[in-house]
Amino acid sequence: MAKTSGGIRTYRPGSDTYGKREAEVMAMRASGRYSSVEIGRGGGWLAVEKSPMRHKSEELEAARILADKGYKVTLLNESGRMRTPDGYIGTFSFEQRTPTKDGASTMRNALTHAKAKNAEIALIYSKGHSFTRESVEKGIIDYERLETYRFKRIIVVADNGIP
Repeated sequence: MAKTSGGIRTYRPGSDTYGKREAEVMAMRASGRYSSVEIGRGGGWLAVEKSPMRHKSEELEAARILADKGYKVTLLNESGRMRTPDGYIGTFSFEQRTPTKDGASTMRNALTHAKAKNAEIALIYSKGHSFTRESVEKGIIDYERLETYRFKRIIVVADNGIP
């Protein structure tokens, strides 16, 4: 997973770390396991496993935003046979929701959905800035009051590129 404090987590083209990430992307492309692998502007990457079903456009949009911020994002096979998380951010599994209306109960329901998939990270994509900071905080507080399961991280991504 990317850095969580101190400095930035994005890397510039030409830096040693960016070069290592480019090498990882080339190796992933050569493996034949992924339908697409792309490197983000900040040195992260988005890899999509081959799948008979397509990922939702919101999943791809949020994953690209994270890749641009330096995260390593892998979207798993969407075969529909098993209840699995949407993919991995670094080494942690994540489940994404893209709610369309604001409210603490909507946020709580999104977190409950991620818990049902046994995800370690809950990713909420706020497309069109559908959430206020207050509703996000209240929804998290409501969820934590009712549930004992704790996520390693809750990430709210806005469509303007701010995770």
